[in-house]
Parts: sequence; structure tokens; C-alpha cells
Amino acid sequence: MADVSGSEREVQKSYWIEHSVDLTVEAMMLDSKASDLDKEERPEVLSLLPPLKGKSVLELGAGIGRFTGELAKEADQVLALDFIESVIKKNESINGHRKNAKFMCADVTSDNLTITPESVDLIFSNWLLMYLSDDEVKSLVEKMVKWLRVGGYIFFRESCFHQSGDCKRKNNPTHYRKPRFYTKIFKECTILDASGNNAELSLINCKCIGAYVRNKKNQNQICWLWQKVCSSDDKGFQQFLDNVQYKTNGILRYERVFGEGFVSTGGIETTKEFVAKMHLKPGQKVLDVGCGIGGGDFYMAENFDVEVLGIDLSINMVSFALERAIGRKCSVEFEVADCTTKEYPDNSFDVIYSRDTILHIQDKPALFKKFFKWLKPGGMVLISDYCKCAGPPSIKFAEYIKQRGYDLHDVEAYGQMLKEAGFSDVVAEDRTDQFLKVLKRELDAIEKEKDEFISDFSQEDYDDIVNGWKAKLARSSSGEQRWGLFIAKKN
Repeated sequence: MADVSGSEREVQKSYWIEHSVDLTVEAMMLDSKASDLDKEERPEVLSLLPPLKGKSVLELGAGIGRFTGELAKEADQVLALDFIESVIKKNESINGHRKNAKFMCADVTSDNLTITPESVDLIFSNWLLMYLSDDEVKSLVEKMVKWLRVGGYIFFRESCFHQSGDCKRKNNPTHYRKPRFYTKIFKECTILDASGNNAELSLINCKCIGAYVRNKKNQNQICWLWQKVCSSDDKGFQQFLDNVQYKTNGILRYERVFGEGFVSTGGIETTKEFVAKMHLKPGQKVLDVGCGIGGGDFYMAENFDVEVLGIDLSINMVSFALERAIGRKCSVEFEVADCTTKEYPDNSFDVIYSRDTILHIQDKPALFKKFFKWLKPGGMVLISDYCKCAGPPSIKFAEYIKQRGYDLHDVEAYGQMLKEAGFSDVVAEDRTDQFLKVLKRELDAIEKEKDEFISDFSQEDYDDIVNGWKAKLARSSSGEQRWGLFIAKKN
């Protein structure tokens, strides 16, 4: 293994020596339009970082210092590190006047690189891990967690799936991985800290770099922000979603039922019907809350020339959405985010769209007030969601709601919450009859394709889906579970 790793390092070093002859931002970004991209991209990346005042920053793969100087403006101290000597010297010539910045020529994979454990508040890297082998990435992640203080952060950004820059290359040893590779390695890294306690990483953010989506219709530039926490800290609802309700296999089963790209009732059919009600116009900005694996977002962006930001709390959902985005060339961004804590500037969006998601949210009135603020005057919200009948639920249905962690209201009460949040022209429709027809059609299709489904998944998966759909049919046929469609405007 050592020989393979040594070979990998030599290949990568030769590659970067070749591309470091010209020490310009174009050479570092491997893109002829780098200067224009940098103006948009650099502030965006910096805006995703935690507060740096008084903090210690370790910048890995610092290059010629595109970010070094920016980090040093805020942080107490910055150590910039790169393994190409000419590059780090160029960085020092640009940023060496900053007394709080130090510069080191070193390879992050080397055992000779010594950083004091638990001495760093932020580890920052921009295009580094894709130049390491899989084993080198795993090893470096363990080192980074050791170097980091509890409560400290790791921010990194990588090109996934394919290259973005247009510079010609004789050969290209870059590893264009799926985002799930990085997410898995960081999520599964657990170490003993200096106090003998287990420490791990909690995902704070994962998203596309918007500058590349806007300028290149390219969703492959992905960044992550992780925080070092004690293993006993509660990860809460996000962990439930990814480890229980929306495991990878579970998402793929849902997609098989709802259709490619969809994990909500009716798939493309209901999406087309509901999106038509929003009267989208080219250039409008749409926020999709609970975007799932992105089918609705691609449909809106490709057919109506709108800009869509899809957010979901499930890491697994967003990982699939990013994979589905490759090659589409549409203006869709995805981000792992909690809509109850996320903030956007007032008047940011023309439309807020959400499909069968808000049933997970306990404080709907507070969320609807946020929606109202985020919408531009004249903007609208469209929501489909699980509801219940008026009056107290049966013991059995109440147990189901509790077990799923849902917060359900009757259709009229749901509409009233939108009115109380400030919305006008509120339409609150009971669509349970439509829900029943869709459920029956989906169930019939799965039962007809039983053998293929079992072949692709398992008998247990088939039974889970069929029994789940029959239970939904029973609850909805009895009148207890309802399905609502809600449309409202901000005057």
C-alpha cells in the first residue's frame, strides 16, 4: 500500500508542478474564466464559514493564497500549507505582510507533518481531497479531527463527478468522486480526544457552489462544513431521517414507486399539475423546502427557466439530488439545511414550494412567518401535505402520528395558519380523493412489477412498500388521514 501511495503522491506532484509554472488564478483554478468566477465564488465560500475572529485557522492546499489573505483578515492566526514550494512562496510574497499568517511547504499526507492536537479552530481546504487517494483521504480526516478543538470546524470544497475548468491537460489524475464518498468518510470518523472521550463530526452544511451553477449550470462543485462534537451530543432529527426514514435503500424504493427523481405523492403527474398553478416566469427564484432527490426542481428549472434552490435536512436526499443533477445544465442548487433554523434575506424568492414535507415540522406558524418574510411582494407559496380529519384522532392513528414524529392538522386549520402568518388569497383544498386514486395506481404498478421489484431490492422491501401503501389507503379511506393542497399569496 505504501508503494501505491508513494506513486500517487509523485503523480500528483508532477501534475501540480506542470500547472504551477504560471502562478496565476487561472492556473490555480484551471479555468480561462477564473478571474470572473473568483469575484463571485470567493465571497460565497467565505460567507459559508463560521465566525473567525480570535480563531486559529489551518489552511491545507493553500495555493497562491486566493483565500489565505481573506482568512487572515478575520482570524487570530493562519497557517497556510502547500506541497509545491514555488506556490507557497508566491502565497507568502502576496500575504507575508500579514503578521498573523505563517507559511509552510509540506505534504498533508506526510507523517512528518506535525500539528499540535486540539490546537485549531477551523481547518480550511479548497480543492485538496480530490488530489489524494481514497486511503489518503481517510487518513487525513482522522488527522484533521485530532488537530481540531472540540467545537471547531472543518470546511472543504471539491470537484465531484467531473472536471469544471476548461484548461487543457495532458493527463488528469484528479479523483472526481461522488459527494457520498466524502460524506461517508467524514460522518464515520470517530476518535478518542485528549480527555479520553469519543469525538466525531456533525454535518453543519453541504451545498453546491452557486457561482458555478449560475455561470456554468454546473452542480459538481460541492462544499461541506463539519463541526467536531462529543459523540454523546444529540444529532436529533437529521440522524433519524438518514438512519431510519430515508436510508439510501429506502430512498431508492420510494423513487421506484414515485418515478425517477421523485419521492413525493404522484411523482411527475402531481408535480406538473401543481407547478402549473404557480404560473412561473423565466428568471424567477424558487425555494423548494424538502426537495428530496430533485425531480420537481429539475422540472421547474428546465421547463420554465427559473432558478431553483432545493433544501432538505436529509444528507442522503441531497446526495442523490446532486448525482441526478449531473449533465442537466439547469439552474438548480441543492443544500443540506434545516428550514426551521435557516435564514434568508427578506424578499428573496418569488415562489416557495413544498411537497409532503412540512408534516415533519412541529412549529408550523413560525415557519410560515419565515416563508412570508422570504417571499417577495406578490410572491406565492404552494404546499401539499399530509393532514388529519377535524377532531381527535383514533388511538391507532394517534400512535402512528407519534411513531412517525408527524405534526398533522386538519385542512381548514392548516389554511388558517397561513392566514395568520400574513398570507392572503389562501386556498386550502382537501385533495384526499386524489390521494386515494394516486395511492391505488402506485400500489397496482408495484404489484404488477413484483418480480422485478424483488429482484432489484428484496422480498422484505417489497412487503414493506406494499403494506405501507395499503395502510395509507386504509387510513385515508376511513377519513382519518387527509391530503391537503395549500396556495397563498403575499400582497
